[in-house]
Amino acid sequence: MKTYDLKTAYMRNPMGLDDLHPQLSWKTKDGKKQTSFKIEVSVNDKPWKLMEERRSDSMKTSYSLPLESRDRILWRVAVADENGVYDSWSQPAFFEMGLLDKKEWKASFIMGNYEHSKSPKVRYPVDCFKKTFRIKKENLVRARLYITACGLYETKINGTKVRDAVLTPGSTAFQKRVHYQTYDVTDLLKDENVWTMELADGFYASATGVFDSTKVYGYEPKLMAQMEVFYQSGEHEVFVSDASMQWSNDGSIRYADMKNGERIDLGRSPSYSGRARVTSYEGMVCASNNDAAKEHEKFSNPTIVHCPDGHTVLDFGQNIAGYVKLSVKGEKGAKCRMVCGEKLDTNGNFTVENIAWKANYDTCRFQSVDFVCDGVRHDYKPKFTIMGFRYVLLLDWPEDVDAGRFSAIAVYTDMDTTFSFTSSDAMLNRIVKNTFWSVKGNFMDVPTDCPTRERAGWTGDAQLFFNTGNYMMDQRAFFRKWMRDVADCQKGNGLVYNVNPTGGKKSGLIEWISMEGSAGWGDAMVTIPYYFWKRYGDDCLIRENWQAMEKCIAYFSSRMGKRNLFSLFSPKRSKYDKYLVASGRHFGEWTEPDDCAPSQKMLMLPMVEEATAYLSYAARLMEEMADHLGKESQAKHYKQIADRTKEAYNYYFVQNGDITSKRMCKYVRPCGLELAEGQARQRLLQKIVKLNQEREYRVGTGFLSTPFVFPLLTEAGASDEAFRMLMNPEIGWIQQIKQGATTVWENWTDDASLNHYSKGACCQWIFDTLCGIKMDGRENHFVIAPHPVSQIDSISMEYDSAYGKVSSAWFRTDGKVNFRISIPSNCVADVILPDGSTFACECGEYNFSTVTK
Repeated sequence: MKTYDLKTAYMRNPMGLDDLHPQLSWKTKDGKKQTSFKIEVSVNDKPWKLMEERRSDSMKTSYSLPLESRDRILWRVAVADENGVYDSWSQPAFFEMGLLDKKEWKASFIMGNYEHSKSPKVRYPVDCFKKTFRIKKENLVRARLYITACGLYETKINGTKVRDAVLTPGSTAFQKRVHYQTYDVTDLLKDENVWTMELADGFYASATGVFDSTKVYGYEPKLMAQMEVFYQSGEHEVFVSDASMQWSNDGSIRYADMKNGERIDLGRSPSYSGRARVTSYEGMVCASNNDAAKEHEKFSNPTIVHCPDGHTVLDFGQNIAGYVKLSVKGEKGAKCRMVCGEKLDTNGNFTVENIAWKANYDTCRFQSVDFVCDGVRHDYKPKFTIMGFRYVLLLDWPEDVDAGRFSAIAVYTDMDTTFSFTSSDAMLNRIVKNTFWSVKGNFMDVPTDCPTRERAGWTGDAQLFFNTGNYMMDQRAFFRKWMRDVADCQKGNGLVYNVNPTGGKKSGLIEWISMEGSAGWGDAMVTIPYYFWKRYGDDCLIRENWQAMEKCIAYFSSRMGKRNLFSLFSPKRSKYDKYLVASGRHFGEWTEPDDCAPSQKMLMLPMVEEATAYLSYAARLMEEMADHLGKESQAKHYKQIADRTKEAYNYYFVQNGDITSKRMCKYVRPCGLELAEGQARQRLLQKIVKLNQEREYRVGTGFLSTPFVFPLLTEAGASDEAFRMLMNPEIGWIQQIKQGATTVWENWTDDASLNHYSKGACCQWIFDTLCGIKMDGRENHFVIAPHPVSQIDSISMEYDSAYGKVSSAWFRTDGKVNFRISIPSNCVADVILPDGSTFACECGEYNFSTVTK
């Protein structure tokens, strides 16, 4: 029985960890069942020694030996099969520790040597730093670079960019911490070396959010870097960022903003005529313990579109988040621009009106790059910005437009793709493909809502999509990092902001009248660790964030029994009143279709139904997690909250299933959040079916309920009708596709972001119900329960889970539905067929068939 795909802290061969007990994980093949495992380690090239041997079928453990800064650990694993026979050792994996003690940083934070304005409107060119140094190349053993920034950095050694990560160090709650990266730079060094670094505003000081607030974390971008060189003799040298570094800001990048783009004077190069200024940073400097953002798909030779208004536009055919690489030449002093956008208007002209407040190309500095030419041809691609686009408008272009000189590059966090999907329905395949592209477009160190106008880490989007996105990519390291961001930003009273990371201080009044801590958003602090546990059989997020989770649920619980000026008279008073959440402001069922959505004025009122439902749901999850951790008193406390709020919710909003509403969410939510039971639940399910029919299968749910409506229709025996809703051409995903969508839109119409993954949560039903691959929280265990629908002839999915590749496929032949199931080594599955037949299956390939109804 062999092992493969060894990962440390959910990453493959990571460098610069500061996790003192990182998880070691692996997968198995060529055997039925793992009965025990043993792990050997080699620390800093010393002989192999046994770290652990244990009888267990688990494919993960924690590194248990002491770790110190710079330790390089090789590790390998061998497993015994069901007969107790060990196979050969795996190929070694490695990880390397970073700097574990702040005293080991000899470098200083440095910044540009000028007085920064405290006005958020004043922006500066990119800072350029340089240091020259000599080493003894012939005696060099290894060299490491540790580097971070409040802002974004790019660093080169002898003119070569250090590795392939981009937009580093990424996004954090800069008021609390900043992440550093560790690079092996051994092969980049020579006897004589030139080390350069560029520093831009980045996530720290660029425009953020829909209102383009700038410098929300600070006014002075800064960086810190430390290069350590080790020799055969045991000696080492350290080269650091300090006041001796040369500096200037007269290079080619005159302006760089994460959202708004760059301004480039191609004839400039930095003089390095000044010296850096030493500054300070009061937060923590720690490792990211996350996969880096990198360049991925490349789209070349775009279609050249000559628009009716006379403009020239490039069409790359796919909406992405990334940037344009190009070659340009113009006369000295000639100016030109390119503007990135997602659509052409109804007249066929380029527009950014769906994503920008201002669409005047002469004044708008949104998603644009301005060039000043110098008479020489230059190859260019951005360093410090990322844009959401399919189309690129060329303005005052100084030469004939040659499509071969342009390419678009997709940029996102470098996570493993973990699924493949196909079916006999091309439109269904396109829904899945569009959703996957929206994942790629929005998982850039934080889970953003869109890569254009906001680029914000909305908690609501992340929690409702988690169980979809984690079929598509291995997002374990990603969400572990982001949940730390969420916890870092949490207020002392437990409030979790709707967007994380969030910067700056908000007054209590502003928070009171705002929707911060909205139900269905802020409780992501509870729901995501729970979903993570159930998806991966891994409780690390629960253990790491337990205190923050308790504070979060305490904050939401503090709203019970309270009413504000907008809720004094509604709903009616009763004995359940003290368990009702009638205070605070909430987004509620965001982005419902226009024909069933309430007036926007309703946002002024407390969303009592939604808020009470989500408190009960979150408390129930907390009860289960507390019980898992052996926290009996806490489990009892959360059970009481869950039970009492559930009773209140049923009294006010379920009414034994006899409620009447034209809003589908009012029936979906009590069932989706497991608040309605028994006959009441059955009545609600039938009302969902009936309302779906009355709406002629047009989607009737919004933000919070859409992930639930499809499985509830299946539970009601109406999978075919759920599929009709999914494939409805009048409103929904197919409507978008027929209008040319290559990603999922924020709204059903194209008047907002066209790359917004949240509505792609419908794919969860495609994966776990139509295909039938489900995780139930038990390690090495699957439930495979496919639900064929009459509208398609075949469907197939493979999911490369934390335990190995599981697949489920079905196809129709000769009046039968045939099923092909594959279960990975060291795993078991409960296979449940549509006729109710149930099979307990070990690893292997299985074929079943049932008669078509």
